[in-house]
Amino acid sequence: MITILIVDDDESKQRRISEVLLNALGKDNVTFQLARSVAEAANELESKDFDLLVLDVNLPLQNDSSPKQDGGIRLLQKLVRGGPRLRRPQHIVGLTAYDELLTAFEENFQSESWQLLKYEYDSTAWEDVLSRRATYISGTVEQNKINVRFKTDLAIVTALKEIELEAILNLPADWKVKQLEGDDTFYHSGHFKNGNKSLSVICAAAIEMGMSAAACMTQKIIHNFRPKYLAMAGITAGINAKFGDVIIADQSWDYGSGKMTSEENHESIFRPAPNYIAIDAELKEKVQFFAQSRRNEINKIRDDWNGYPSETPLDVRIGPMASGAAVLESKEAIESIKHHNRKVIAVEMEAYGVSLACRTATAPRPKCFCAKSVCDFGSPPKTDAYQRYAAYTSASFIYEFALDQLATGTE
Repeated sequence: MITILIVDDDESKQRRISEVLLNALGKDNVTFQLARSVAEAANELESKDFDLLVLDVNLPLQNDSSPKQDGGIRLLQKLVRGGPRLRRPQHIVGLTAYDELLTAFEENFQSESWQLLKYEYDSTAWEDVLSRRATYISGTVEQNKINVRFKTDLAIVTALKEIELEAILNLPADWKVKQLEGDDTFYHSGHFKNGNKSLSVICAAAIEMGMSAAACMTQKIIHNFRPKYLAMAGITAGINAKFGDVIIADQSWDYGSGKMTSEENHESIFRPAPNYIAIDAELKEKVQFFAQSRRNEINKIRDDWNGYPSETPLDVRIGPMASGAAVLESKEAIESIKHHNRKVIAVEMEAYGVSLACRTATAPRPKCFCAKSVCDFGSPPKTDAYQRYAAYTSASFIYEFALDQLATGTE
């Protein structure tokens, strides 16, 4: 199956391009996503992997704006520069109906070994080239699936061995310690099972707190165990939440990323320039479905807790999660982060590093999600009383969600 993103603001061109590709590949071998502007295409590329991008050059920046002659080139330049926000497709083919744009921008495509084709309403020459290219890409995609496969269903990374990893290891999985030659990390392998559903699971804690250590551990787990899904578990500071609430990051970023400048009065001003990483769109849908339709399972997580009591219902919230290098106990620091992203609902130290490691890993890349639970609110008075409860709800949510939405049945 080959996944294709077609970016063009002309619906008749979209239909014709789709028909060409369907005729070349067959309807059972291709899935399409359509976008009409640079912004709409960027939204798709934030959360999905595409094998082929078919890109018009003369393209609006927004859905309600007029086309720009270099609109498609601006998107292309973002992909060439790289960075964590947009997922670069394996192959890109450009189309333009204008000779002057073909001449002006052909080198932009050729420099990356991509193609820019002349689109003509009364000619099939571009159709033949696009068909051959898509057929070739489809063959390489299938071969890659044969050569490299996922080896583990789910990997779980924590920042702390105590409290966070302990909560994972308290889950019923028949855990066994696993060590690899030349690797000092103690991994734990097991299986989540419920009736005929089962997942193979690997978990480990980073060597220390923070994005760098979490990213290193994530890369090691991906390289050694090739998980299909990867979860970050643990505790977080919450915003407008309750103790124990499970926070699912629909996007994460490093709130310390930016530029420090000096004003005329010599006052230092921090200007944030974050790169946001969004959760995979399909995975987000699964989380939303579970949170909305499995209320009994979520209530049971709270009811089965035997430690420090929680007096409020357990909720699952989905929203932006900010990552930074420091443990926060400052209302002013939290307000500053909220000022830069008013929708933020959690602040912690690892999610962005884990997401970045998954985004930049070699194929096959796991679908990543962060499910951390609220243990404090990042401001005084700060208490450790709810850390174990939060670690428990995080671990238990991942267990129940994975079995319900990620596991495959066995006969």
